[in-house]
This record gives sequence, structure tokens and C-alpha cells, in this order.
Amino acid sequence: MSILNEDVLHILSNELLQWEGRGVDSSLLNLSTASRLFRQACLPVIFSDVRWPHKSKVDAENGLLFFPVSLRPYIRHLHLTWHDEWTEPGRLRHGYFDRDGMYTPFSLDIVSSALATMPKLTEITLSFPFIPPQSLFEAIGQCPSLTSFSLLDTPIDMGLLSVFPVCLSRVNLAPVGQCLRIGDGPTDPKVSDITYYMRDWRRKYRAQTQIRGLREQRSCAIFLRQQASCLTHLDISGDLCSFAALATVHWPQLRTLVLYGHIPGTQPTYTYPVALPPAALIWDALERMPVLNDLRLLFSRTRGKDFILLPRDEHPDRVRLEKLASLTSFAISNACRLDGILGYLPSLQRLAVLAMVDLPRWPIALSQADAERVITDIATSGCPLRHLRIIIEDKLSPRICRLIATLLPSLEVLEIERCGYHDGKSISTCVIPLAESIIQQEYVNALSPLLSLRSLRLCMQFPEYDEVDDLESWKIVRGECARLFGNRLTTLCQVGFEYRKRTGTHRYQDAWLDFTILRSSSGGRDDPRAIASEGSVCIQDCALRQVPEMWYAFPEVWTPTRLPF
Repeated sequence: MSILNEDVLHILSNELLQWEGRGVDSSLLNLSTASRLFRQACLPVIFSDVRWPHKSKVDAENGLLFFPVSLRPYIRHLHLTWHDEWTEPGRLRHGYFDRDGMYTPFSLDIVSSALATMPKLTEITLSFPFIPPQSLFEAIGQCPSLTSFSLLDTPIDMGLLSVFPVCLSRVNLAPVGQCLRIGDGPTDPKVSDITYYMRDWRRKYRAQTQIRGLREQRSCAIFLRQQASCLTHLDISGDLCSFAALATVHWPQLRTLVLYGHIPGTQPTYTYPVALPPAALIWDALERMPVLNDLRLLFSRTRGKDFILLPRDEHPDRVRLEKLASLTSFAISNACRLDGILGYLPSLQRLAVLAMVDLPRWPIALSQADAERVITDIATSGCPLRHLRIIIEDKLSPRICRLIATLLPSLEVLEIERCGYHDGKSISTCVIPLAESIIQQEYVNALSPLLSLRSLRLCMQFPEYDEVDDLESWKIVRGECARLFGNRLTTLCQVGFEYRKRTGTHRYQDAWLDFTILRSSSGGRDDPRAIASEGSVCIQDCALRQVPEMWYAFPEVWTPTRLPF
């Protein structure tokens, strides 16, 4: 054991983390118990991303226990997520109700003091059913290595300003109870449960929305003004900001702006006189961001009017066109009107057109005609598009694939998702009924002009199989189709197909079955690179390795990560 290179052990630990996670039964945890050398190599990986508090780590004398001092130097991302059930009147734990009936924790000094012993801490995420104490924000502000700060599903007040003077490069601010659905894909199980919305503290918060709403917007505005000079990435809900507030600040280094939730300025009106922010457009804010190149407008669809970014019937202003021309990444939801904007993005390299709505509703995605119009509009801009992700409502047809391959030949990543996927009869341009393999071949032929394609996800139809059958026929047929795509599209490195996943007795959601394509030079089965491990599928000139289930951790839209639940 002593002759093993530490770098090799570190690579092995990260590989196990990527494929199996940090679960109690994971191979990474088992490997750490093999020897002292393995333990030293695995601990920095296991404890790089941790959560607190833990229900089982409680001391009768001291209350909640924190991580031992010996493990704190390994922590890079700390999630402070309080358990909702501790705030319920009949299950009250580690806190009390103040005179207003709001839950308040006994003390978080154990966390505040521990932050000073985490020299590698770069990210911190807070999710509390109470207003975090100012002492905690002050301790966070004294972490010199901290670069990323997230405040999710947490009441906000002026104590947030105490995070200064730490210089943050990434901030994410989300209001209490905001739950968004993208397509019909994976959602956090806690927001799929009705008890999430019925918690006592959330009901009390909603009853004070009008008072807290103004306070939270004001606190967020001042906080962002403090951090604006060093921010490079900002994720913020429209409930916590306004275009006017963003436009009053100069953002010299901001490269990524993500606006999600409700459109700023569409919050409920107040029943008493308030000082409304001055009228402003999103363009007023974008003009204050000179280096912005990634814009994501991930608004949820409501019964109100669509958000119009650039009207088609108006001659665009030169300044606005210059801002659009500087964008290399653009994501937009179905709450925004697409007419008149996609043709003015000549530098665009990544595009995502998504369907979004507030839970528990289901969104309505683009029709086939709308999808064709989007593809045509983006092609007229002449942009070198390399990454396209789009959600559609209708069944996928080879016609759409052929249109994409013809008009966007530089694509390297293509993902076409159907909102509310169902197996069934595939759509083919052939008149006579054909075998399923021939129909799959038609999709391959339609995509063959994409000579640089590396990653592909399709929502093409497959025969109807029961997802929980013993033979896993639904998985076998997709593996065979992946084999066909891997053989014909020689540049392809990863391929995935959509399926309908059972998540409960009567619950389903869309999911992806992904494969990594491992190619061999000789194409023979004896070639070491063509021999698949357990779970792989051997084929003529490559092997397929099934990838762990992935999802897009909101508000990320470009790079999927391992599903954490």
C-alpha cells in the first residue's frame, strides 16, 4: 500500500465519487476504511461537500454537534440546511417561538466559531426557516477564501449586509417557497410533498408577504451594491429585485446573469402606500454590465402577459443590438416571447429554450411549428452555435433532427427533451410501417451532417415497456439504439434517450438514460479498450458504459450533474 502514488489515489477517489456519490454504502466510504493511506486520500474528497445539522449528531449537554476540528480543513462547500420538521409546534426542537410566533434557534454560535477553522471553504449555502442571526453573517464575512454564497428558501433582513467585506464572485438569492419545474424532469422530493407548502413557518411567512417583500428587496439591493465590483455570476429571483435596482449599480466583472422565478415588477400590489421603484427596463440593467456574455431569463409561465425582450415590429435600438451581439450563451423560458430576438445573436455558441412553471403545475413547451421557427431564426443570425438544448411538447420527428443538422452544422452538444414523455409509436416520414430499427436508422441519417457532434440526447419514441419489468426491456432497447448511434456517428462520445420514470405509486417524471461511448482503434473484441466492465455493452468498435442518473441543478442549464436523490 505504501508504494501507491497519492495522485493515483486522489484520481481514484474522485472517480468513485462521480459514479457512486458519498452514500453510506458507497465504494468511496468503504475504500476509506481499508488502510490509513486510503483514509488520508479519501477524507478530502468525502468531506469536501458537507451538510449540517444532522439529526443524529446531538449531545444532551451541548445540543447540536458540529464536525470535528480534524475534518474542518477538508470542507470546501458547506450546506447549512435546517430541518423543517423541527419548526412544527408539536415537534419543536433546538429552538423556540418568539413573541410573534416565529421559530428561532437556540444558538448558532457553534457554526460561527467553526467557520474560522475552515481554511479551504469556498462555497456556503444557507437554507433556514428563520432569519439567520447577524453573528453568522459576520462570521461568513470573515472567511477570506469564500467566493460563492447562496441564500435559498430563507427569510431575509438587513443582517445580510454583514457578509461584507468578503469579496464574492458568485451569489444566488432565492425567496421562501419558490419552487420551479423545468419541463417534467426531476424535482427535489421535498418540494413534491404537500407538507413542504403546509409547514407552519411558511404559512406565517406568506401571511406577512407584503411587509417582508419590501424589506427583502431593499436588503438584497444594498447587499448586491456591496458586492457588485467583484461579482462574476449572479443568480437572483425576480421576487427579490427590480430592473431599476439592477440598473443603479455598475457591474464591471459580471459575466453571467440569471433571472428566474417571477418577472421583476409583476409582484402583487400592496394594500397601503409604498414608494415604488422608478420605471426601468431590463435593457437599462444590461447596459450596466459591460462584460456580460451569459444571459438566462428563466421566468416561470403565468397567466399574465409574456415577457417581451425585443418586439418584432419595432426597429431595434443600436445599443440593444450591440448587447445581444456580445452574448455567447443565452437561455430563455416559455414565459418570454421569442419573436424578434433570436435573429440578433451573431456570437451565440450556447442556446437553451426551456418550458418552466411554478410547482405543482405542468408547463406547456414549444410546439413543432414553434421549434422549427426557433431553429430557423437562430440560423439566420449566422452564429457559430455549438450547444443547443430545447424542450418540445410534440413527439420528436426526423424532420426536426434533419432541420437542426442542416441549419446548425457546427453543433457539438444537442439535447431535445419532450415535456411529458411517453413511449409509443415513433414518427417516421416513411409511408409504410417499418421495423423499429429502421425508424431509428432514419434518425441517425437525419443527424449525420453533424460532423462535430460529441453529446446527444433525444426524446425519440420507443416501444411501450413497463419500466419496472424484470427484463428491463425499456433499457435494453435504448442500449441497442445507443449502439447504433455510436457506430454511425463516429464523433459521438455520449448518447442518451428519454424515458418515463416511476417516482411513486401514481407519479412519473421524465428522465434520461445516458451512455458513455468508449471506442477502440481496432474494433476487435480482444482490444482492451473494447472490453467492457460489468454493466457495459460490447459492440463492434466501441463499448457503452451507462452513466449515473443526471439532472440540471437549478439554475444550471448547460452542464448536468449527478442526481443527488
